[in-house]
Amino acid sequence: MVNILIIKNFLNKIKFSKYSFIIILLCFITGLIKELSIILILIIFHEFGHYLMSVIFKWNINKIIIYPFGGLIKYEEEVDKPLLEELLITISGPLNQWIIFIFFFILYKNYYISSYYYNNLYNYHISMFIFNIIPIIPLDGSKLINIVLNKLFNYRLSYNILLVISLIFLLGFVLTFRNNYSYLIVISFLIYELINYVKNKNIMFNRFIFEKYLYKNKYKKYIKIRNIKSMKRNKKHLIKNNGTYITEKEYIKKIKGV
Repeated sequence: MVNILIIKNFLNKIKFSKYSFIIILLCFITGLIKELSIILILIIFHEFGHYLMSVIFKWNINKIIIYPFGGLIKYEEEVDKPLLEELLITISGPLNQWIIFIFFFILYKNYYISSYYYNNLYNYHISMFIFNIIPIIPLDGSKLINIVLNKLFNYRLSYNILLVISLIFLLGFVLTFRNNYSYLIVISFLIYELINYVKNKNIMFNRFIFEKYLYKNKYKKYIKIRNIKSMKRNKKHLIKNNGTYITEKEYIKKIKGV
């Protein structure tokens, strides 16, 4: 059973965006209380899945932002966290969303909730699930793609490839829903997050490099690389320097202005 303290800490981390307050107010005015409750239940349980797995792996969570179309957890963590942990945290959100949906399905089959409530729950659940697995930053789909990219390529290249993939799918999303003004908030949010991703490109790479210097590298596998731009996640590096290979800490000591 989930500890009460974990639930309390989870609720304390939740922050509603200004867009959420607007939608909540509109739902009360228009009488769409049931629809609002369905959306909030799905979002809260989805984010709780991410949160619970993050607690298990002792990731430092700053806050959980609730938007009208989903949630977003902000972490205060190292860039180079274990990819397996990141994978489990990423899939735990959609998994928990399916668990709560199955729970309501059982209630529906046993006549505890109406067909109207269940059908709305089903539609919102499927829509939210499909939307969330689209590989656009910062959706869960982009995080899954990022994990695969970081297994195959170095950190810098993975960052750039994910950006290109997100831009392509965002363009497709915009073209698909360009005449549907109800998606305007969603599109604005995705564009805003993508712009921040571009702005933070050099900052994140520098953070990734300095972590290799500041913290003990807990990964076992060594790889030899020619320059610092080829550094990968979850690896130790021997970097070529004047014809010999030195450790990443020794190499970073020699760098000025990184």
